Amino acid sequence: MSGWGHVGALAAGVIASFGLAPYSLRPMLWAGLILLFWVLRSGTAGTAAKRGGLFGLGYFSCGVYWIYDSLYLYAEAPAWLSVGMAAALAVYLSLYPMLAAALAARLFPEGAGRLTGAAVLIAAAEWARGMVLGGFPWVLIGQGSLDSPWAGYLPLLGVHATGLMLLLSAAWVAAWLRRPISRHIAWLGAAALVAATGEALRPIVWSTPSGEPVAVALIQPNLSQEMRWKPDLVNTIKRTYRDLTRQVANVPLIVWPEAAIPKYLHNIEPFYREITSQVLGAETTLVAGAFYRDRDRSSLRNGLVNFKTDQRYGKRQLVPFGEFTPLADWLGPLYARMNIRMQKLKPSRNRPLVQVRNRPVGVMICYESIYPEIARQSLPDAAYLINISNDTWFGNTRGPWQHLEASRLRAAETSRELLRASTIGVSAFLGADGSIRAAAPLFTQTILEGEVQPRAGITPYVRFGEWPFAVLSLLAFALCLLATRKHGA
Repeated sequence: MSGWGHVGALAAGVIASFGLAPYSLRPMLWAGLILLFWVLRSGTAGTAAKRGGLFGLGYFSCGVYWIYDSLYLYAEAPAWLSVGMAAALAVYLSLYPMLAAALAARLFPEGAGRLTGAAVLIAAAEWARGMVLGGFPWVLIGQGSLDSPWAGYLPLLGVHATGLMLLLSAAWVAAWLRRPISRHIAWLGAAALVAATGEALRPIVWSTPSGEPVAVALIQPNLSQEMRWKPDLVNTIKRTYRDLTRQVANVPLIVWPEAAIPKYLHNIEPFYREITSQVLGAETTLVAGAFYRDRDRSSLRNGLVNFKTDQRYGKRQLVPFGEFTPLADWLGPLYARMNIRMQKLKPSRNRPLVQVRNRPVGVMICYESIYPEIARQSLPDAAYLINISNDTWFGNTRGPWQHLEASRLRAAETSRELLRASTIGVSAFLGADGSIRAAAPLFTQTILEGEVQPRAGITPYVRFGEWPFAVLSLLAFALCLLATRKHGA
């Protein structure tokens, strides 16, 4: 029986992963979580550790397998090293649900209390993996709340607390399934109440329009990663942006993706002067991703530049293995087998906010969109959000769609519309509730035109951050401990 429980845990992780983009089959996330709690309902701490780890292995192996493509195609690492590092990442991430499940089994007796405690601890582990060693808050459980009743909790509590609500609901359904015809039906009622409350919260609008909408053109050039880094193709890249931009030269706001021209800004300033003086209309503002040096030339940045005002924002959260080399002293031999082109970039400490057409705008560059705190730091000033990205290093995997889904979370948490421009896609206009208003096809050269509505106001999540999550988690955990002590007395 123990073996079937282990198989069930692994299957639960695989099933749950299909609840996230690009499939976005939300009931499968729900079903995977219920199956996880079903196999965690009994057994020793050792058994729970194995099952929590197997769930993580299934979930993360399916969720972040694109790391292989990033290392093999982008960093040009050998296939064996790319497979090994992708597998190592999945194993590392699996440690979080493994430890959470083991601790719940050690602290709580079999039954609903254990499942409730496991839900709280898994949610806490999700928060921790977004913090430890720089963090990797990718494919969070709360991400699966989009387009579901639980989405109503996002602007109220944020993605981590929303994930807690999902986990508690699944745990209580699993507790009810243990004895469906008994007083355990109260657990089903509790799960239904959580979902119904989230659904009731969804229509609430936490911000209001502020000023007139702005017409926008998002440029998606569809340039491959290989092409972007060939020196003899720089002129082709420039011509692509010039030709696309000329088609929308009089649109008030034009957005190019991250690191649009893969050269340092001081080396290609004549090109940008040509664009701003000869291509753009007099009233048009261009914002684009660019590599640049600080004013004092001391540090290299990956940032966003407003070419109308020359205001700049430097990326705060750099991509490990892509933009910097973690543990370089220990992993030197491995790095020697990779081609990490931008490893000398430095993170900035400036606020993620720039002025665009006389309105403050929150900025997230690529990887930063998976960190809730970065979007929060631009509020309440930001009238809307811009996320520029270069997702070519994902390849044709789940990665680009998961990245878009992370941006949807940031829009919903802040109640701000979001503009997303990506090199290969998915470029999109997102509503203040996280909905996709318009999106460009992946791997297509296109111009996505639309409007962005500046907004004012502040959501409870922006105001209080992760404090509600901490309070809810501690309260639920304390109640589990009290119930356990009372039961044992």
